[in-house]
Amino acid sequence: MPQKENDNIAHDKLKAMMEMAALVNSSHERSVIMDHAVKSVCRLTGAEAGSLLLLDEFTGHLDFEVVTGGREELLPFFRVPKGQGIAGWVAQNDLPIIVQDVQSDERFFKFTDQELGFTTRDMIAVPLRVNGTVIGVLQAINKNSGSFNHDDLKLAMAFANQIASIINKTDKEQPHCSTSSA
Repeated sequence: MPQKENDNIAHDKLKAMMEMAALVNSSHERSVIMDHAVKSVCRLTGAEAGSLLLLDEFTGHLDFEVVTGGREELLPFFRVPKGQGIAGWVAQNDLPIIVQDVQSDERFFKFTDQELGFTTRDMIAVPLRVNGTVIGVLQAINKNSGSFNHDDLKLAMAFANQIASIINKTDKEQPHCSTSSA
């Protein structure tokens, strides 16, 4: 890869991280911050789609909070049962992961793809942590060109750290009530 292209990519990543930091420091609107973060991760990793799921502290299920890349209007009504799927595995084990062939991975929760008519090929998924406790999962799905790599994973982890801090901050400032059903 030519040096100029590498420099442009590095510049884009740095710019996105600076934008995210400015957004986190200037806004208490967590939905805007979460949406911006997921879109930035997708753009910078070359992902077709992305999502952010938050852990329901009462049921242990993961609820979709942000979805990009198509069918956004439907996915927030879906949830991943406790410990199921790749996202459930990430939340339960508190480990980031790159999955190159999602369809053949035994952890994959096929229900969501089937219901949406979407095909998940590959993904990265990273835990969102606050004070060492997992509160959710950030995913980038279907790399447009090539395969997800360790640099993509590190980038997603950096965004996850920033998102988790703002979620924690806004949860402390606002009364929280769960509307989820068991």
